[in-house]
Amino acid sequence: MTTTLSASVVPENEIDALSRLRASLPDGSELGKVLGAMSDGLRSGVGVTVARDDDQLTPARAAAMLGISRTHLYKILDAGLLPFHIVGERDRRIFMVDVREYLTRTMAFRAADAQSIAKRQQLEDDLLDSME
Repeated sequence: MTTTLSASVVPENEIDALSRLRASLPDGSELGKVLGAMSDGLRSGVGVTVARDDDQLTPARAAAMLGISRTHLYKILDAGLLPFHIVGERDRRIFMVDVREYLTRTMAFRAADAQSIAKRQQLEDDLLDSME
C-alpha cells in the first residue's frame, strides 16, 4: 500500500529517532540510504512517499509520480512503453515496480542523449578550432 507522509505532521523527535536508526546500520546499507533520504526529506519539510513494488497505481497517480500529464501517460501506455493491466471493465492499473523501471530506463536514455549531445558539441568545437 502506497503511503505518503507529510513533513508537517512528523514531530522533530521522531525524525531524530529515524536518523539514529539510520546511523545504527552498517555503512553502505541500502536500508540506511532509504532511511537517510526519508529523514533528510522530512527534516527539510518535504513529504515522503513509500510504495511497495506490488502497489497498483491509477493512471492519475502514476502520471503525478512521473511528473507528466495523464494524457501523456496514456500515450506511453498505449505505445507499450509501460505495462498496465485492466481492472473492472476498462480501468487501468500500473504496478509501482513498472513505474520505477520505466523511470530508470527514461533517466538512462536521457543521460545517454545528453552525453551524445555533449560529445557532438565537443567535436564541433574541435572542428571550429582547427579551422582557425
